[in-house]
Amino acid sequence: MASDFLHLQHRLRRRLLARLAGLTGAILATTTGLLAPIVAWAGARNVEAFDAKAIDLALVAAGVADAVESEDVILRAPDIAENSAIVHVEIQSKVPDTRSILIFAEKNPQPLVAQFDLLPGLEPIVAVRIKMAESAHLRAVVLAGDRKYFARRETKVTLGGCAG
Repeated sequence: MASDFLHLQHRLRRRLLARLAGLTGAILATTTGLLAPIVAWAGARNVEAFDAKAIDLALVAAGVADAVESEDVILRAPDIAENSAIVHVEIQSKVPDTRSILIFAEKNPQPLVAQFDLLPGLEPIVAVRIKMAESAHLRAVVLAGDRKYFARRETKVTLGGCAG
C-alpha cells in the first residue's frame, strides 16, 4: 500500500511539473512576443474608384486609364463560369517591383472588384473569387513603380450575377 501511495505521489508531482513547465513556456512566449497576434492593416480605400458605375470612370478614378497591355501580367480565369457568384480569378505579375494589383469586371455595376497592395519582397500572385453581373471582360492592372500594365480576358457566365 505504501508503494501505491508513493507511485500516486510521483504521478501527481510529474503532472504538476508538466503543467508548470507548460504555463512557464506560455508566459515566456507571450512576454517575448512569440504569441503576439498577427495584425493586417487595410490600406486607404479609393472610394471614388470602387464606387464608379462604369469601367472608364473606374479606370480614371483608380489612376490606371493609361495602362498598357503586357504579357508579363498573367490573368487566369475560366472561359465559362458556371456560377457568376463564384468566379475564381488569379493574377500573377512578372513585372519587377510590382506594388499593386487591381481587378476589374467590366460589366459589373461597380467594375473595380478588388485592389491588393503588396509589400516589398512578396511574390506578386493573388487569387480571389469574385462575383460577376454577366459575361464580360476581366481586366487585371499591375502598378510597378510609376508604370501601369494590364491583361484582359473574357469570361462568360451561365447563372445569375450580382445585378439581380
